[in-house]
Amino acid sequence: MILDTDPVGHLNQRVTLQGIARDAALGAVVLLSDGTPVYIRGLDGWEAALDRKRIRVTGVLKSHKLAPDPEVNDRGEVSHGMFGDALVLEDATWEEVR
Repeated sequence: MILDTDPVGHLNQRVTLQGIARDAALGAVVLLSDGTPVYIRGLDGWEAALDRKRIRVTGVLKSHKLAPDPEVNDRGEVSHGMFGDALVLEDATWEEVR
């Protein structure tokens, strides 16, 4: 089965996702059709030939804290960060969908 929307019901399972290869601040993601980003563990960014292309990625779906929560200082300045956990594919392999 190939998933192209929020796969959270498949945590800790081997899954195949289909979406668009994109780069995010915390690394490479596959952006699913509903807008859900799933990070690819260990991949900082997609090679130019795959960036913004439709891809199929297979790996073990996990949920991890990738960055500290943002904090607000006394002057109201907000630090970079990310609330909650993110979906991550571990031991991933991928291919372009043609």
